[in-house]
Amino acid sequence: MVNAPQDLFSLKGRVAIVTGASRGIGASIGDTFAAAGAQVIGVGRSDKPDSEPADGVSYITCDITDTDAFATVCGQTLKDHRRLDILVNNAGIFIPIKEPEDRLDAFDGMIEANLRAAYACGLAASDKMVEAGNGGSIVNITSIGGVRGFSGMPGYAASKGGLEHLTRSMAMDLGPHNIRVNNIAPGYIITDMNKHTLTSDTVGRERRLKRLIIKRHGHTWEVAAAAVFLASDGGAYLTGDTLHVDGGWFMQGMDG
Repeated sequence: MVNAPQDLFSLKGRVAIVTGASRGIGASIGDTFAAAGAQVIGVGRSDKPDSEPADGVSYITCDITDTDAFATVCGQTLKDHRRLDILVNNAGIFIPIKEPEDRLDAFDGMIEANLRAAYACGLAASDKMVEAGNGGSIVNITSIGGVRGFSGMPGYAASKGGLEHLTRSMAMDLGPHNIRVNNIAPGYIITDMNKHTLTSDTVGRERRLKRLIIKRHGHTWEVAAAAVFLASDGGAYLTGDTLHVDGGWFMQGMDG
């Protein structure tokens, strides 16, 4: 049997929650999911998104570290739409270390936001997926920093690396309910927030590009396209896996 690509990668009739959807990668994923036919609930800490979401995206203000608040979002989504098919755990933070005494607080903050909260969101969403009985897909946005590591970023590397391993355990636990759990590990992706930094530091830019097989930084839509694949029937036989959307950085490795 041959399936048409427009059917394989369609999200028509599906309902998705995307965290960290106020800007950057999360906003791009939400808009792309909507273009693929999904009803999207975009979740962010900001009172409103940086730009107007696409048709089909409803934006809700919610701090994902508030476990009860996010569980309420999932419950209301199921009540309103009678299903919940997709969760994208995109929300995450990086806390810079300015002084030696900041190290543990920064570490704890990133573990809380990037790992524990993602797990809590996955539990809340998967409970509603099980209740709805349609199976589902959870996509965790990790980082090349979680597999290669970066100096001066122990909390970020530990939280993203932990999320990648957590994904495998959740895939095993949720597989019997036909819920797939996968990772996307982006490399350097240009967003409005980091565009100046990625382009103005010419020495750093050349150092990064030297580690890439595809000699450029990535775009948010390229991460969003991978997320559509994992959330759609096109990715139906993938679970517990990681897509490195990084221009080949993972394969090349890190220099000193």
